[in-house]
Amino acid sequence: MIHRSASSVLRRGRLAATATALIVAAGAAGPGTTLFAQGTASHNRVAVSLGGGYQVTANTLSQSLDFEQYSEPGSLTATYTTRRGPVAEAGVIVRVWRNFGVGVAASYFQDTGSAQVHALVPHPLTFNLAREINGPAAVSHRDIGMHLQAAYWAQLTRRIDMVVYGGPSVFRVEQDFVSDVAFSEVEPFDTAAYEGATVIRKRKSVTGANVGAEIGWRLARHVGLGAGLRFARAVADFVDTSSAPFKAGGLHLGGGLRILF
Repeated sequence: MIHRSASSVLRRGRLAATATALIVAAGAAGPGTTLFAQGTASHNRVAVSLGGGYQVTANTLSQSLDFEQYSEPGSLTATYTTRRGPVAEAGVIVRVWRNFGVGVAASYFQDTGSAQVHALVPHPLTFNLAREINGPAAVSHRDIGMHLQAAYWAQLTRRIDMVVYGGPSVFRVEQDFVSDVAFSEVEPFDTAAYEGATVIRKRKSVTGANVGAEIGWRLARHVGLGAGLRFARAVADFVDTSSAPFKAGGLHLGGGLRILF
């Protein structure tokens, strides 16, 4: 009796082990043969994302210029801060083999704000006596990003999937810079008043990198919602403005509509 009971337990253990092995093998075989293959989610090969997000990082740029006034040197410093704000985004991921795919995404960010200007202006009558002026200047910043991606697209449940990606980025950066300052003065000219600044726009294309992740939730056969984050960064060095390098991009949190094929 003891021997028969032990054999029965052993047979049940072998059956359980066999079933477990089959489940694990099915789960590891890839998107076409996973446990979720009964649904349609695992057969999607293309995901198109349309939506927007929010750039949660701010970027700061400092610029220094020298000029001549009344046959003496003067100096100007401008500080630019690109604030946090909304980002428009669109992208597509294409599955090429099992859970691996390639993708491309585009982002658009614009900030219209002000630069803080500080200048030391020479005195017209007294040598080596600079007057300090301060004020704001209206400036604009824009960066358009194109992000190439190598992606891993995993099906978590019938309705939920996840994409992790990374790759190179190209940014087209536009930034307004202060090129001159206007001021007023009255006799005895011991002080000067800030009146405004002349602004010029510079453009530059730079390369960087991006990395991110997205969670998708299916609403219908070909329609769903997505949410995720991406960090993309490139450095634009505007040498002719005597400024520190500007950091384009940042951390984006966003989401929107997903179209699945």
